[in-house]
Amino acid sequence: MYQTTLNIIVHDKVTVLERILQVTRYRGFFVVALNSSIKPDSALIDIKLVVRSELTIDRLLNQINKLIDIVDVAIVKEEVLGTVV
Repeated sequence: MYQTTLNIIVHDKVTVLERILQVTRYRGFFVVALNSSIKPDSALIDIKLVVRSELTIDRLLNQINKLIDIVDVAIVKEEVLGTVV
């Protein structure tokens, strides 16, 4: 199981967060944590998204990058979680 923290910069639009969460769910990732803040003196929002899945993060990154209003997506932290037997 992988847990990955993403930093996503987006334009301040009404539906952008909803579209990110929808793509995340459709691609088989679980949202562990979400934090967003408006960047001062700009029309951008900084989103920190922590997701967990058995799948590699590349699958999700490619889809998020295709969304309208996405400025940048970067992996902040990626870790492999131990499996419970």
